[in-house]
Amino acid sequence: MDEAQRPKALAARGVDGLLHAVVADVGESLDLWSVDLWAFSGDADTLECRAYWCRDRAAALSGDCMGAVVGLDQSHDLRRLVLAAEVVERHLGDDLSPADTAALTQAGFTSRIDVPLLAGAEVLGVLSLAEKRAVRRLTPDERARLGTLVRLAAAVLRATRLYEAESERAEHLVGLLVTGHGLSASLAAHEVVAAVREEAAKLLGGVVCDAEVVLRRDDGGFSRVAAAGADEKARTEWHADAVARQAVDLGRPEQARTADGRARLVLPLVAAERTAGYLEVTAPLRRQFREAEIELASLLAAQTAAALERGRAFRALQSRSATDTLTGLYSRWYFYERLYAEVARARRYRQPLALVVCEVDGEEDLTHAHGPAFRDAVLAAMARLLQTSLRDKVDVACRLGGGRFALLLPNTPHTPEAAGLVAERIRARVASTRLSNDELGALGRFTMSLGVAGYPDAAEDADELASAAEARLAVARAAGGDRLEPPLPEPVDEDAVEDGAPGDRPA
Repeated sequence: MDEAQRPKALAARGVDGLLHAVVADVGESLDLWSVDLWAFSGDADTLECRAYWCRDRAAALSGDCMGAVVGLDQSHDLRRLVLAAEVVERHLGDDLSPADTAALTQAGFTSRIDVPLLAGAEVLGVLSLAEKRAVRRLTPDERARLGTLVRLAAAVLRATRLYEAESERAEHLVGLLVTGHGLSASLAAHEVVAAVREEAAKLLGGVVCDAEVVLRRDDGGFSRVAAAGADEKARTEWHADAVARQAVDLGRPEQARTADGRARLVLPLVAAERTAGYLEVTAPLRRQFREAEIELASLLAAQTAAALERGRAFRALQSRSATDTLTGLYSRWYFYERLYAEVARARRYRQPLALVVCEVDGEEDLTHAHGPAFRDAVLAAMARLLQTSLRDKVDVACRLGGGRFALLLPNTPHTPEAAGLVAERIRARVASTRLSNDELGALGRFTMSLGVAGYPDAAEDADELASAAEARLAVARAAGGDRLEPPLPEPVDEDAVEDGAPGDRPA
């Protein structure tokens, strides 16, 4: 075939078969036993066999090395090929090292010629020529022809890699679009981070990336968001170095290297003209992130920022809602609004006001033990139990968050005979009731710890009243739970008093 017509003939065979067509053309043109083409990955420091041809079809089936991957550290010759771009030629009968002779003999080869495939100074891969029938030394004319074929192989390999890179980029873009839809449906920060980490791991083909989402706090510090499965509030303080702060302050990606030598890319999280923090992507690369990779990571960062902003806005709106969506009780925001109003009313009309703060014992373990659906069912059932234990249209039941509730008892002293009795009745009722759910069925029995405080005896204002009730709840929980603090006094046994000694009674 005319050398000028060869590229057009190869192109007509289709992109997927180009590399295989090249090695077949080399083998047939030079009358070789086998030819294989290996693509070099500078990121992983490996060679991967991308095409293989053998003159003997039966031998081709048994000796096919397609997909095999070898590291450069496995052979000095590989390093010469890739790092120094030197041709490595070995023939049985020459003055070879014992290792080279053994390698040829083991493979059944009499000759092997490995030629680096270059694009300028960049090594793209290696073309390996092998002969089994006899020692094969190329003539000057064959070497000139090989030079042309090697340049063609390098051009085809480069075009194939560019095509694959664009295809991979398009696939990533589609994946990021799908991820964006998933992120838009998630309002929990830890769920967003889980999706981001999963997508970031696939940003670079053949190299697994790690990702961290770090949010900027109101005080100027930074906190890392925990992964899925952790509590929504589970964030750890994070040291943002100069590179991260520069990315946040300037609103642009910044590159650096980690202490252990990994490539590092820091991208600001910007949504609604607000920089909420940054996304940090690291990968085991000797090089920096390329422009196309930064583009993909920036798109992921934009989706992350938008999802986190939606979650923040939703939580802000939820915190201002009067009703808790899970339990149907009043919300934390409404509780404090009502607490201030009830204390003001009690002060104006000189009436007592009692506050009971209670919490389901072991609530923090329910999600880990049974899952979030079970935990939510328990809290919803507990809320119904609390609501039916109070005076209708007088007392106020609120959910403060998690398994904690607050009960406002207007015009009720916090004494054992009043608020204490109500709280003890609730504790006993909770402990003796087997909760159930329409979908999950029986949930089991649970206990509750309660702290009682009153205005004006235990506090002078609303904040002091809430703090006093919280402190007493903490005492009840520390004592083992299923307890009221302060506890009701032990009942007086009047018969024992009557039967006691005369000295035991007042004169």
